[in-house]
Amino acid sequence: MATTMISQKSPLSEGFLSRHARRVNDIISHKFHHLPVCEHPQGKVQKTQTHSCSSAARPDYRRIKCNEHGQRQCKGCDEISELLRWGEAQRRREPEYTGSSQSRIIHSNYRELDVCARVSCCDTCQTIRRGFLLEQITGLDAARLEDPDKQWPVHAVLNMCPAGDSLAITVERPNDTLFSTTIPLQRQRNTPVHNPTRNGGRLRADFDELRQVVRECHENHECSSKYRWSDRNPSWLLEILPDNRIRLVRGPEQLVDYVVLSYSWGDPATMPAAEWARIKAAGTKSKNGLPVPERLNPFPRTHLPETMQDAITITESLGFHYVWIDNVCIPKGTNWDTEASMMHEVYGNAAFTLAASASTKATDRLLVDRLAWSHRSKACKLRGQWLYNAGLSLDRVRLGSAVSQRGWTLQEERLSPRVLYWAGQRWYWSCPEQQVVELSELVQKTGAEKEESWSLPHQFLAVCRSGDDEQLQEEWLDIVEAYSRRDLAQPKDRFLAISGLAVRFFNAKAECGGGGGGKTRVTEEYLAGLWRDNFARHLAWSVAKAARPEENLQHIAPSWSWASLPMRVHTKTKHDFEESKHFQFIGTKFTEAQLQEDKTADLRERGQVIEERGRNVRVVEVRGRFRRFISAEGGSSQKVPWSDIEWKRGNRLGFDFKLLPGRRLHARNMQDGRIVAKEAHGGEIVGQLDYLAAAPTAPSSVQHQEAADDDDEITLSDDKVGVCLPDGAETELMCLELGELAMLLLQRVPTSSSDGETYYRRVGVCIGYENRKGFFYGCEARSILLV
Repeated sequence: MATTMISQKSPLSEGFLSRHARRVNDIISHKFHHLPVCEHPQGKVQKTQTHSCSSAARPDYRRIKCNEHGQRQCKGCDEISELLRWGEAQRRREPEYTGSSQSRIIHSNYRELDVCARVSCCDTCQTIRRGFLLEQITGLDAARLEDPDKQWPVHAVLNMCPAGDSLAITVERPNDTLFSTTIPLQRQRNTPVHNPTRNGGRLRADFDELRQVVRECHENHECSSKYRWSDRNPSWLLEILPDNRIRLVRGPEQLVDYVVLSYSWGDPATMPAAEWARIKAAGTKSKNGLPVPERLNPFPRTHLPETMQDAITITESLGFHYVWIDNVCIPKGTNWDTEASMMHEVYGNAAFTLAASASTKATDRLLVDRLAWSHRSKACKLRGQWLYNAGLSLDRVRLGSAVSQRGWTLQEERLSPRVLYWAGQRWYWSCPEQQVVELSELVQKTGAEKEESWSLPHQFLAVCRSGDDEQLQEEWLDIVEAYSRRDLAQPKDRFLAISGLAVRFFNAKAECGGGGGGKTRVTEEYLAGLWRDNFARHLAWSVAKAARPEENLQHIAPSWSWASLPMRVHTKTKHDFEESKHFQFIGTKFTEAQLQEDKTADLRERGQVIEERGRNVRVVEVRGRFRRFISAEGGSSQKVPWSDIEWKRGNRLGFDFKLLPGRRLHARNMQDGRIVAKEAHGGEIVGQLDYLAAAPTAPSSVQHQEAADDDDEITLSDDKVGVCLPDGAETELMCLELGELAMLLLQRVPTSSSDGETYYRRVGVCIGYENRKGFFYGCEARSILLV
């Protein structure tokens, strides 16, 4: 506790005060007044575009007065009062008025606002300053507010709507919003719901409050009894010792309370080579199958990068003595495939998972001064309305931090019954029974802003426990959407990084279906990121926009799997789907005899066997109605430019064929991969290709096919076909019906295999072709091989 809590007389606190003293000196020297000219980070002097007027003519927004509510109010906040006066006039004319005011400048830049809040003590500016800081997830994000290149005018707009009025405060340069925050307005003052005697936040986290939250969960919730997977510890744990020392120890035979760290290593392309080398050096080396003595013996925690150091401090401050960090606790030389498939146990059995949302890389600090709370929080009132901070929601922290961009952390979050999200200004606790936000009584919840979100953190575990098959499928599709847009340092880890989720998914199906409900055996099978029991629906994924073909991963996964897409591609998996009665999954091309473990092994081991086999599937055989995308009957189809048929009205898009009546035609959007085909007197059908057309000089990605299983004996012709549909080859497209309004777009793949089989590669999908519901009418079903 002494290592993390800071008294007012501590050296760090004195350092903080000295920094503020220097800032006051900056004000006296008029550092913030000469805004038409500012120093560039490289030392050059440049003109800013904050105002065209001279500094002498610029309004002094920091001039302070006392308003009618006895609060300090600067001249800049007088502009906000004018906005509120305008709003009152609108409501007098129309009580249910909805709309937005014009924008008003309230400060020349964020630095001026910051000085006004901290030195002039303007109550409104203090609220706005805190709002900007609360919007920043990491400590580095908060520092960006003072970046010299981002010192542009601070604007205010009054938004009026039935859900509640609010002020939208932004830092804007021409055609770009740099920072924004929302300040909710209320006529009635809110009473703090947690601790009415609290004076406000602290520069460092309140571990007393957090310790109570963690203890409450462990002692009074059912999280452990419901969601803990087994009584096994990880193979290795870091033991926290006195005097800031740690050591690597074998996981004890009896389950102990340990904390797991979920963090981002960082992008080596954006940091000095020495910094990346230091992060990698944190890994534990092994000798003769054991960690080196330097790790088995006590060593200073300062030998590890800063994020790990602070994670250990947080763990210790909350009363725990063990922590698990992947890079340290999985010694080099360990069978990584086996360890990866056991991640559902590592995270499922932990006391909680610490998500390092405040850091962008392993060398960032978690325990930093939380600038949002550098002054006491108090009520703020203008023209009869109370101003509050909205702050970041848990979803915004989950989806907006650097941790959420890393592929491995998806399963770390969704396999953890308890997660502590450590952000730059506050911590967030989430378990299946409760969500707690530090200092929640000092901010106001608003429902006006609709966030993009996926399933709740613990939804997957809850559905696995219930065994509901339909919900399980929905959760897996949700996982695919969330995972495909993330990044991995090593693309070869594409399947490993979600192997724990796949194991848990199969085990949920096996436990609920293997011995009950009239079933005698489990039919579910893992197929390169898809699942057999709902294979047609899982095949019907699409990309939001066609990807670059040269970045494909078809040397890792087959074309029909979303895992073959490049990293960071947005996919769509959840749409209304009714499987076609003509579709049938027949099997993998090279099916081995069913393993004995499928019948005799423990469910946990069966799940790992299924996952390890499934990630290596390359070829599947399916049956369904089959035809050409562009019919060869009735004459040739004319290719026309996309711009000749696209119809736009504001944000609405459609097609206009009035200039081309009675013609069979097709078109392709070379920018986003959409493709359309239209019969002479029929409706159009629109598809989405997975990849953009490759440039003529782009090398074919089929050269990576050597990573496929040798037993498959398939050699794809490198010089004839790539992962994308070549420009001009639209008439070669074939279609396989998946659902009532869903089909795959396929291209034949020339092979040199000796079996004489014909193989097809996926190149796109069509979903929801309402104008051509009878597209497959009269077509015969046939079996095809997908690669």
